[in-house]
Amino acid sequence: MIIDLIEILDEYRSINPKLSIGLEKLNEVEIDYNKRFDFDGGYLFFQEGTTNPIDEGTFEAHKKYMDIQIVLDGSEYVAWTPINQLVVDIEYNAEKDVVRFNGSPKEIMKINKGMAYICLPHDGHKALKHINQATKYKKAIIKIEI
Repeated sequence: MIIDLIEILDEYRSINPKLSIGLEKLNEVEIDYNKRFDFDGGYLFFQEGTTNPIDEGTFEAHKKYMDIQIVLDGSEYVAWTPINQLVVDIEYNAEKDVVRFNGSPKEIMKINKGMAYICLPHDGHKALKHINQATKYKKAIIKIEI
């Protein structure tokens, strides 16, 4: 998992050249929480809501897409563990590009407004969480084909 500031994200285009296209698309569109925005090599969408307790839910990982999760407002905690240290809870669903895991967080990081994180296929991640008190968030999620 890579954690950085939003304005630095384009520096990671060497991981996948389509990252730049996704960031361009993000800058072109108006936020719409009910719409998916497709582009060559992926898509993006927006989420808003309230975080859940860190000990609830499962980890997830993806095979077809890498996630770029960008906090536009508010904050969240994200738990991270390599998938080889987790136990499969729900087998891979190719249509949704997700596998669900159980296990303990290796690291828990707070992601504030203006920050982003990139999840690669080996990154088990549990997003939209809080430790002590729920917080509101608004975020963009860019899915880039691997």
